[in-house]
Amino acid sequence: MAFFLALIAMIVAAVVPTAAYVVLFNWADRYEREPWRLLLAAFLWGAIPAIILSLLAEQLVGASLTTGAGSLAESLVEGVIAAPIIEEVAKALALLGIYRFARDEFDGVLDGLVYGALVGLGFAMTENFLYFVGSYDAGGFPTLGLVIFMRTILFGLNHAFYTALTGIGLGLAVGAARRGQRVLLFLAGLAGAIIVHALHNLGAGLSQANPAGILISLFLVVANVGLVLMTVRLAWRNEQQTLVGALESEVDVLLTPAEYALLTSTWHRPLTRAAGQMSATLEGDGPRMHAAVELALRRKRLYRINAQSGHVISPHQAGRIRNLEETIVALRTSLAATYPQSASKIDDTISSPGESHSHIV
Repeated sequence: MAFFLALIAMIVAAVVPTAAYVVLFNWADRYEREPWRLLLAAFLWGAIPAIILSLLAEQLVGASLTTGAGSLAESLVEGVIAAPIIEEVAKALALLGIYRFARDEFDGVLDGLVYGALVGLGFAMTENFLYFVGSYDAGGFPTLGLVIFMRTILFGLNHAFYTALTGIGLGLAVGAARRGQRVLLFLAGLAGAIIVHALHNLGAGLSQANPAGILISLFLVVANVGLVLMTVRLAWRNEQQTLVGALESEVDVLLTPAEYALLTSTWHRPLTRAAGQMSATLEGDGPRMHAAVELALRRKRLYRINAQSGHVISPHQAGRIRNLEETIVALRTSLAATYPQSASKIDDTISSPGESHSHIV
């Protein structure tokens, strides 16, 4: 009976905080929510394949890294060298997969942060459950309670932070002009994730000999929270600038001045709140505002592809450009249909995909 109660506590402790953290990170991407199928794929990769790959690799590599100098030294070597490299690479594979096979859903830093955090949260959920089982086995409910607090509350976002760093690097790579720059930015993000992960493990390992060692890990939590908040804020500001530039030409054509002002001045609020305010005060609606945001982001995407391709466009890039141009036309048509008084103004422009993108930020 006691083990059954402990098992329920383990499952709840692993799942409930994770669900709350998933909602928190998804909320941060408030202009363009990522497709649920990609978010689910990222989470599940972290929860199952990344865990399996990490366990297998750590078993294989761990033996060759042991020093024979004692359990603490061996624990530090494995925890600071092997585990961070293996686990962050295993989690990064999901981000590379999304970048490779769903490129148009990977727009920049904020997308990378969200996808990375979801991979990390999936990984942490499974890893936490395994630790909970071991802790209950070792010391019953008192030890289990302590481990639950440490792994879900105090350090509950660690894996999300680590993989978010990899995602930020890949998000920066999206906007880089040259392939070499994109590779370096991704590797820089991955290296950052490995280093921060290693430092946390170092602090946790040293705390076995001196409790003060945990201060290293606590400092990293504060630093990680600050970094994520700063990244989200800068990404929101960048998206606001994108809306300002990409939608300016549509004022009095597809958007009223009031709609444009609301969309471009409330970057710090979730889009759903802006859409609700729009519905109440300006006779607009959520779908219109989402279409306007999507139009701006698609234009930015098209501009970036054209800038990166230079004078040589591969068949893959040509296909993406064609799809984006068709989507832009469809979005403008959708906006025009809900703004009929402007229909006469767009007759000559709505069907022309070859528009200038020089105004896009």
